[in-house]
Amino acid sequence: MNTQMVSVTDVQRNFKYILDNLVSQNPTLILRDSVAEAVLLSFEEYKRLANLEKKLLKNEIFSIMQNLAVKNKDISFEELDKDIEYAKKHAPSSR
Repeated sequence: MNTQMVSVTDVQRNFKYILDNLVSQNPTLILRDSVAEAVLLSFEEYKRLANLEKKLLKNEIFSIMQNLAVKNKDISFEELDKDIEYAKKHAPSSR
């Protein structure tokens, strides 16, 4: 990954040029007073990162579900129903 760095002033003056020269795998880092403020990504790169995040979240949820299945393998549906009813009865009202 080759990151281009530009100042806020450069972005204001040359936005069209900077946008036209975005490369899918190379983000543009926007600096304000030599401090990183934002990143400009191509839409393809944004979609790729968003899909990666979704996959990571799905994997994390799946892992949690597997761990719960192992931990709760000896709990019957009757016990589970009792726990749910108890929680409903004793949970604080959201009204």
